[in-house]
Amino acid sequence: MKVKELGHLAFKCKDLNRSEAFYRDVLEFKRKFSLKYSDRADGTPLPEKDCEWIVYMQISDRLFIELFDPENAKEYSLPDWDKFNYQHLALIVEDIFEAEKELKEKGAPIDSSPELGIDNTWQMWSHDPDGNKIEFMQYTDKSYQIVGR
Repeated sequence: MKVKELGHLAFKCKDLNRSEAFYRDVLEFKRKFSLKYSDRADGTPLPEKDCEWIVYMQISDRLFIELFDPENAKEYSLPDWDKFNYQHLALIVEDIFEAEKELKEKGAPIDSSPELGIDNTWQMWSHDPDGNKIEFMQYTDKSYQIVGR
């Protein structure tokens, strides 16, 4: 598989607004887009107050910091909802289906097969021997990371 570039680093934040302000005001990253809980299409019940779930802060053309809100994480039973730390490494690949095939051939774990995410980007998941999550992504011409929202 040919990895084209690093896509993003993801962090679950204690306070999403405070983290966004840090990356915006101190490091001068620009807010590219956000996703709300209501953007999910998997039938998960919404919290009483629909709020931002993920905020993408743009570092450069195609490199981002992905900030996760913890407010409703416990209620949604998200993994490690109480931890505020590194979440995953995201790598941009040329062909996500070819990447899945190559990972399988090499005996790497496939945690989820390719699917089109709510940000219009193809994604699939694996992990390293220590359990660190790795997301593989393939941008489309409609990916929010490319066109915004």
